[in-house]
Amino acid sequence: MDLITPLELSSLEPVGQGAQKLVFRHPDDPRVLVKVVNPRFIERRDRKDRFYQKRRRIGHHRAFAREMIEHLAARALAPGRLAPCPHMQNILGVVDTDMGAALLVEAVLDENGELAPTLRDLVESGRYGECEQQALEVFLDWALTANVLINDLSADNLAWHPDGHFVMIDGLGDRAGIPIRAVSPWLNRLYKRKKIRQLRAEIASLPPGT
Repeated sequence: MDLITPLELSSLEPVGQGAQKLVFRHPDDPRVLVKVVNPRFIERRDRKDRFYQKRRRIGHHRAFAREMIEHLAARALAPGRLAPCPHMQNILGVVDTDMGAALLVEAVLDENGELAPTLRDLVESGRYGECEQQALEVFLDWALTANVLINDLSADNLAWHPDGHFVMIDGLGDRAGIPIRAVSPWLNRLYKRKKIRQLRAEIASLPPGT
């Protein structure tokens, strides 16, 4: 995988998209995903706030910065030691592309090398059984007790790893202008309890598959 030459993504179809990001399979390595800022988000943000980039030193890349900060925070309790976090999608680096700066992340793949199903996929396809429910409780326990910040704990942001655990693929960080939760563990846990309740309600509202 060439990490020096800028990637050409604009002619490719994204495998995922949200309000702020587009996600592509890496053209040279299907085990890697490339996250770029959604051009529509850039257009919408610039139209809404003409001075956005001047007032925000990193401009439209705040979501990337939030994600990277949480990965470092998750490993901060084990400085100088190997401290992987199986519940967070691994960040591999930053690269240039013809769509701007991008994050390289490790893809969560199923046994066939395809993108792993999300929690929503599992529920709606009837594959959300006892094993998956237990794994979700393990993930939620980690999410509540870890020192990471979460802003979007939804069924679309949790991918099912074939090893039998959930991985958070988006929604990390604090979107607030003043990140109070970063300095208040109590407020952080309180907010995450709210997000966990919302996730349980979302799961209950999804049409179960057969």
